[in-house]
Amino acid sequence: LQGLMYENAFKEYDVIPYSKKMVKKAYIDTADEGKDYLCAITYVETETANYVLDVLYTQRPMEYTEPKTAELLSKHGITEAVIESNNGGRGFARAVEKQCRIMGNNLTKIKWFHQGDNKNIRIFSNSAAVMNLTYFPKGWEHLFPEFYKAITSYMKVGKNDHDDAPDALTGTVERRKKGSKQDLNGLFG
Repeated sequence: LQGLMYENAFKEYDVIPYSKKMVKKAYIDTADEGKDYLCAITYVETETANYVLDVLYTQRPMEYTEPKTAELLSKHGITEAVIESNNGGRGFARAVEKQCRIMGNNLTKIKWFHQGDNKNIRIFSNSAAVMNLTYFPKGWEHLFPEFYKAITSYMKVGKNDHDDAPDALTGTVERRKKGSKQDLNGLFG
């Protein structure tokens, strides 16, 4: 365990607890180069946590990932999907949105943005929040085996083969609504 980014086991769920503020979201990191993975994570954001619904984690080409991503968004009734627009992400976002509309999914709002912050620093500085706020479905090691391996074997220091899974998972925590942060002033005084 020494040197792992995520030293403890992630929390798991059987049923997502009810919340008044449930939003179905997706965070998608497109593959920048041939060896990179596309990582699309669908999840339910509540006041207290993010509950991962599904993961698409693959090195397959856009001919596969565009319709599969649209299928994932449509299947889970995602209302907000953000796609990193770095290296072709804008074109990918437009293609996925078109596929969603063809499938009859008029619910998902797709936004793209440029991620300019250092990936390693983002992953490291948000690792505790990722551990505290992320719940995976029970048996996620069998549901998403490649993704599971990429997350649970990611090292703090040294050479990691891929950073796409921790990068996208970090994005799910970074994108939590700013209003969900609790003001602690006056709580103890």
